[in-house]
Amino acid sequence: MRPRLAFSERKFKSAFSSTLGKFLSWQTFIILTVFAVAISWIPDGLYSILSQFVPQKYIPYIQVGIGFGILIVLFLIGNHFVKKQLPNLEIYSEEPQKRKNLILFLSPPGNASKINSFEDFKNIRTPWQMPATAIKYHLPKLENIFVILSSESKKHFQEFESFVRRLFPDQNLNIIPIGLDRDINFENMEELKDVIEYTYSIIKRDFKAKDKEIIIDITGGQKLVSIIGAMQTLIKDREFEYVSTSDYTVKSFDVRYYEED
Repeated sequence: MRPRLAFSERKFKSAFSSTLGKFLSWQTFIILTVFAVAISWIPDGLYSILSQFVPQKYIPYIQVGIGFGILIVLFLIGNHFVKKQLPNLEIYSEEPQKRKNLILFLSPPGNASKINSFEDFKNIRTPWQMPATAIKYHLPKLENIFVILSSESKKHFQEFESFVRRLFPDQNLNIIPIGLDRDINFENMEELKDVIEYTYSIIKRDFKAKDKEIIIDITGGQKLVSIIGAMQTLIKDREFEYVSTSDYTVKSFDVRYYEED
């Protein structure tokens, strides 16, 4: 029976701490006592005042009405200050400027091995049509493609590189894998965040690029990839893009947040 008692004690301590704080000094105790007495005096005083001007049978109704009125006022005041503390988000959507550095997430190839030109996409569907569209959009300015690989898709990197060379034979593109030497889990938020930041750091260090010269495409991979990829562009001067799976247009998004003064 002792473990159950210990568990109950922990629950009591947790509830006590969350209500009164971890440290209850004599000063805190005195303040709480004075506060409790003052609060208890208010309804008694209100009743005594009302009883001088209002018949006894109406006093409960007036107390309830005043109580609800105070609660509504407190709610409106609290709601105002809570909203004021929340950051305001602004989302700018437009056709992206062409960039030298493009970050992609690699999905499984599907029927990509049958694709030799953009004309083939009319009859053959493959998840790699979206990254191919993104690459085409940023030409001829595009120089470097950074391909973030999952533990599953890294075995398809050579196939993806050949796929890109077939579609753009006249372009001298650097196709740089991120994740060949590790197993990146596209369902792990922390891991995705870290690998995105690592990729940005590589581009800045080795290619002397600024954030505004880089764009990250969140079309490929799983939904969590899109979420984390978009979140990491909350940093100033970063943008993400998305290739529509219906009409294959490319849109960029710049999410900015600020707090009201």
